[in-house]
Amino acid sequence: MRIATRMCVTVTVTLTICLATTACGGGGGGGGDPTPTPEPVPGAAQLQNVLAAEGITALPAPPVVSDELFALGSALFFDKILSGNNDVSCATCHWPELAGGDARTLARGVGGTGLGADRVGGDIIPRNSPTVLNAHLYETVFHDGRVEVDGGNLETPAGASLTTSMRAIFDPQWELLAAQALFPVLSREEMRGQVGENTIANFGDADLAGIWDALRDRLVAFTEYQSLFLAAYPGLASIGDIEFAHAANAIAAFEVRAFARTDSAFERFVGGDDQALTEEEVTGALEFYAPQSCARCHSGPTFTDNDFHNIGLRQFGPGKGDGGSGLDDFGREQVTGVPQHRYRFRTASLLNVGLTAPYGRLGQYDELRKIVLHYTNTPLFLQNYTILDNVTDPDLIGTLLNNEAAVTARISNRVVNPRNFDIDAVTAFLTTLTADSAVDMSDLIPATVPSGLPVR
Repeated sequence: MRIATRMCVTVTVTLTICLATTACGGGGGGGGDPTPTPEPVPGAAQLQNVLAAEGITALPAPPVVSDELFALGSALFFDKILSGNNDVSCATCHWPELAGGDARTLARGVGGTGLGADRVGGDIIPRNSPTVLNAHLYETVFHDGRVEVDGGNLETPAGASLTTSMRAIFDPQWELLAAQALFPVLSREEMRGQVGENTIANFGDADLAGIWDALRDRLVAFTEYQSLFLAAYPGLASIGDIEFAHAANAIAAFEVRAFARTDSAFERFVGGDDQALTEEEVTGALEFYAPQSCARCHSGPTFTDNDFHNIGLRQFGPGKGDGGSGLDDFGREQVTGVPQHRYRFRTASLLNVGLTAPYGRLGQYDELRKIVLHYTNTPLFLQNYTILDNVTDPDLIGTLLNNEAAVTARISNRVVNPRNFDIDAVTAFLTTLTADSAVDMSDLIPATVPSGLPVR
C-alpha cells in the first residue's frame, strides 16, 4: 500500500509540473518559445466590416440529393444518347476537368469531335458555354436569362409545352436547373442535329413535346436506364410513367451535388479567418467593394445581382440572327422584346472565376486580368478590341462585327465612365473565389454510360 501511495504521489507531482510547464508555453517543445500569434493582415478588419455592411454571408450548403438520383443524373449528363447524332453530351460543353465549362471561346456542337481546346469541327454555338459550378445558386440561367425564377414563378420559352405534370416532377430546390436541362436537347446546333440526319432532328422545331418524348423512348430502350429511373424515382409505378422531365430533373440533381464547390479562401475569410487572404488580396477586395465599383453588379454572396447589363463587349461568331446582317446578338431584348434591353446580358457569378476562362458571353477575353482591365475604360477597350489577342479559333478571326457604335451607345451607366483601380490587386482578389475542390473534378467522370457510347 505504501508503494502504491508513493507511486500515486509521484504521478500527481509530475502531472502538476507538466501542466504548469504547458501553461507557461513550454510544453511539447523542450522549453522552446510559444507559437507566435500571426500578425494581422493589413486591411482585414476593415474588409470584414465592409462585407458585413454588404450582407456577405457564408454560402449555404447545397440541397441533399439521393445516391440513386445522382447516379441517374450522372449517366445522363455524360451520355451522348441525348443528342440526335449520338455525338454530344451535356458534359461535352461542361466538362469537369475544365471547371464545368469547355475552355473555348465558342463551343463546337453537333458534328464536332474531341473536348475543350482540342475539339474540332461541328457547328459553332453563338454564345460561350458558361460553367455549371454552383449553378444551383442562380436565379437565372443562359446568358440572356431566358429561363429564370421571377417572383417565385418559373419562366421559360417553352410556354404551354412545359406542362403542370412536368413541373410537378421537378424538385423545387433545383427546378431552375431542371428546366434549363430541357433546352439544349432542342437546339439543332448544340445537340439535336439537322433535318435528315436523325429521327430526333426530323421533328419540327415547335414540337417540343415530340422531341422530349422521343428522347425518353431512346432512354427507356436500355434496361440499365430502366433500372436507374425506377431506383431514382421509387414512386413510379412502371416504365411507362417515365417522362423526359424525370431525366431533366436528374441531370439538375447531379449538377447540384457534383458542382457545388465553395471551399475557397474567400469563404474561409467570410467565416472569420482573417489570415485566409493576403495583403494584396485584401487590397483588391477593398477596391472591389469601393463605392460605385465592381460590387454594384457583382453583389451578394454569389457575386451577381441576377440582372442584365451592357458592359461593352464586341460581337463575333455566328450571332443570334439579329441586326441587318443576322450576325448580331441583341441579348436580353430577344427575351423581353424591349429595345432598351438590347446588348444586355446576365451578370455572371464570379465564384470560381479564376478557373473559368475565357470571359464574356462569347469568351471575348482569354485572361482574367484582361477583362478586369476592360472595366477601367469600357468604351475605349470596346473600340480597340483586337480579336487576334484573345481568340485562337481560326473560324472566328474574320467574324468580328462592326457594331461597336451601337454597343457603345447603350453601355450601362454603371461602367461607362473611366475608373482608376489596382488591376493586379483586384485580379488577385478574384482568384480567392476559387474553391480548392473545383481545381480537380476528374473523379466525376464515369468510365462508361448505359448506352455504351464513348464518354470522351
